[in-house]
Amino acid sequence: MLNIANWSMDIAPRCEKDKRYFSVEQANKSLVLLQRIVGEVVREYKTLMELEELIESAEQANCGDQLERARQELVSTVDNLQGCLEELDQIGVELRDFSRGIVDFPSMQDSRSVSLCWLLGEAEVSHWHERGAGFACRQHVTLLNSPEYAAGIT
Repeated sequence: MLNIANWSMDIAPRCEKDKRYFSVEQANKSLVLLQRIVGEVVREYKTLMELEELIESAEQANCGDQLERARQELVSTVDNLQGCLEELDQIGVELRDFSRGIVDFPSMQDSRSVSLCWLLGEAEVSHWHERGAGFACRQHVTLLNSPEYAAGIT
């Protein structure tokens, strides 16, 4: 049986030397494009979850025609998602949450690698977190210039 709940796309990660780093200003300038792409990802991911349920129901009810249509739509949805993820990869951002639209922008701040963090629907990129930390650990970008940040205690 198909299980999409823990599904992820196979996109080859960028080499570290090819990695793009964003300033807050550069990240904010990319939002017009990102809002469209990430909005589509969130919609398509929701469709994917709905199709998983439909396929499971159709398999249990032995509804061949409905099952075939759902599988065809699933392939189309996965193709659309793959295209969106490739666009995000070309931009140089990292999609962290398919259902909410959380995006990380790699950034260098005072020779320290951090992630600028944006959530679909936010007007601007206004938060950051340590690389490897998650959305729950994000802090306002004004703290990037604080003495605590410079001392590494944020």
